[in-house]
Amino acid sequence: MNKRILLLAILALSLISSTYAGGHKIKIKIKGVSDTIVYLGNYYADKKYASDTITLDKNGEGVFQGDEPLKGGIYMVLFPSLGMNYFELLVDDEQEFSLESDTTDFVKSMKVKGSKQNIDFYKFQEYMANQANTSRPLQKRLRELEEGNDSIQIIKDILTENKKNVKKHFEDISETWKGHLLAAIVDAMIEVETPDMVIPESIANKDSAEQMMKYTYYKDHFFDHINLQDDRLIRTPFLAPKIDHFMTTIVVQHPDSVLKEGIKLIESARGTEENFGYLVRYMFGYKDKSKLMGMDKVFVEISEKYYLSGEATWADSSFIEKVRERVMKEKPNLIGNTAPDLQKLETYEKEFVSLHEFNNKYLIVAFWEPNCGHCKKTIPALYKSFQNMKKDGIDVQSLAIYTQVEREPWEKFIEDKELFDWVNAYDKYYFTNFRNKYDIYSTPTLYLLDKDKKIIGKRLAVDQIEKIIYSLEGKELKNPTPAGH
Repeated sequence: MNKRILLLAILALSLISSTYAGGHKIKIKIKGVSDTIVYLGNYYADKKYASDTITLDKNGEGVFQGDEPLKGGIYMVLFPSLGMNYFELLVDDEQEFSLESDTTDFVKSMKVKGSKQNIDFYKFQEYMANQANTSRPLQKRLRELEEGNDSIQIIKDILTENKKNVKKHFEDISETWKGHLLAAIVDAMIEVETPDMVIPESIANKDSAEQMMKYTYYKDHFFDHINLQDDRLIRTPFLAPKIDHFMTTIVVQHPDSVLKEGIKLIESARGTEENFGYLVRYMFGYKDKSKLMGMDKVFVEISEKYYLSGEATWADSSFIEKVRERVMKEKPNLIGNTAPDLQKLETYEKEFVSLHEFNNKYLIVAFWEPNCGHCKKTIPALYKSFQNMKKDGIDVQSLAIYTQVEREPWEKFIEDKELFDWVNAYDKYYFTNFRNKYDIYSTPTLYLLDKDKKIIGKRLAVDQIEKIIYSLEGKELKNPTPAGH
């Protein structure tokens, strides 16, 4: 008898284990569709991915299931037959539940069994929709009213009250579902409130000081409500836009500021598998996202700190070698660095010069070749701009370096365009290794150096060089070169 009871107990435990351990089972029943394919997808940063596909039967029923648990996040059930319309669901600790809804309105019609968190998730969505429907017409009306209208303050008071109610609702959900995904999502939606600042009486420009203090507080506390140690957040639509908004809009767009704040975010996610990896990859590609001059410093430092140090475990050896090669080419000519010297360049007059021998306040270094279509427009435009700067009393010189080896086409272009007022030079035998030192992979490539040969700017257009020099000189640019040259 005892053995039989023990056998039944073991069998029951094995059944429970096979049902719940390590798997997921999400039943759906949708009124309004039948015999149709649906996808189970999930967010990942700013993208959506399909993770499973099933076919609903004639009653609109189907099951997404598997032996492995789904990673926590916001998932979606997509309907190709309805123009990829979809509804969302939470995947967290509870991974066996059912959803029943109607194509007329997925959220309002949703019935959930087996997941209290999803029940509250749909209530939250409906609550937010109602709040938006209440506030939107009031905000529209506020924009339409003329200044001085008595209704303005009344509407503002209503909107303020609505905002307080939403904040209280957020706080209640956060407390109820503390430690769960729903709380993490709601917390991520909370905006930072900047407190009033106490400005010392000794400060002369109090308004400016207050603005700076508020900005600094807002920047430093922007992620107060977001736990970067929570990998579930990367599979929601909230984290990636927050990161991008912070880095591109809140942070001052200077390489040092971007690096400081970007590394701070990465280190806040250290120890996680997905948030850490995403943030490293985001900062690795920031140079291409930004398009601002000087952001190659971000690429170099992030590459060295995380990729070349072996911390980017997701990158294979061939990718790492490509990164190493790019760093080797970009690092020597970062903005602010001393430009590499190029010695014994042969000039048009068959003399020799070195880049570092020029003592002018500004030195423009132009790498070009006469058969390049863009060079044919840029080099004459640069020459004209160079002459105008000299006429305006600016101490500037230009070293125009021919990137090929045959003298005849080079000399012909110089003579045809009468480019005799600056220094024309080339490195016939490539002794200087200029392509690697200055990362020349296309022409024309223009650098601007100061009197100490520090790099002020690189890969510039002619009009950019003009603007920089005239701005540094405090002079008016009277005949600007058209943009693009």
